[in-house]
Amino acid sequence: MKNPQLRLVAALLFPIVVLATNTWMYQQQRSAGETFKFPIEGFDPRDLLSGHYLFYKVDYGVPSANACPTSDIAAALCLRPEKRVYPADERPANCEIYVQGECDANSVFTAGLNRFYIPQGYASQLEAKIADKKGEIEVSIDKRGNAAILDLLIDGKSWKETLQDE
Repeated sequence: MKNPQLRLVAALLFPIVVLATNTWMYQQQRSAGETFKFPIEGFDPRDLLSGHYLFYKVDYGVPSANACPTSDIAAALCLRPEKRVYPADERPANCEIYVQGECDANSVFTAGLNRFYIPQGYASQLEAKIADKKGEIEVSIDKRGNAAILDLLIDGKSWKETLQDE
C-alpha cells in the first residue's frame, strides 16, 4: 500500500471492524449459552459501588469439599453433573457445562462475573437491596465455558422492574 489515503482508511477501519466483531461474538455468546442464576452478596456492605459499577461476590454453590484444590491456578467450575472446581487442565470429560476462571490467592474460585454496570441515579437503591442479600445474577454460559452476565435480579425480578415497582 503506497497510497497514503488508502493506508489512512485501513488504519481507521481496522479498529472499527475489530470492535464490531468483538461485540457480535459477545452477543452470540450471550444468546447461545445456557442460563444460570447465582446469588450475590457484597464484599463490604458499606462500599459496594465503585463509580458506576456494583461489586459483589458470586455464590456458585460449591460445597467446601469441592472448592479450589489450590490457589493461583487456572480452573474450571463444573456445574453439571456435580458442582466442583477442577484445575483447568484436569476437567473431566463428563463435565457437561462449566465456567472458566481461576482460583485466587485465597483458594476462592473467580470467573470475572463480580461487577455489574449501574446507572448513577439508581445506585443507592440497588446498593441497599444487594446489602439485604436479595440479589442474584443471571448468567449465560456457552459450551466452551465462557460466561456473560445477562441481568441483575432483585427478589427474582430484573433490577429495572424492581425499581419501577417502587
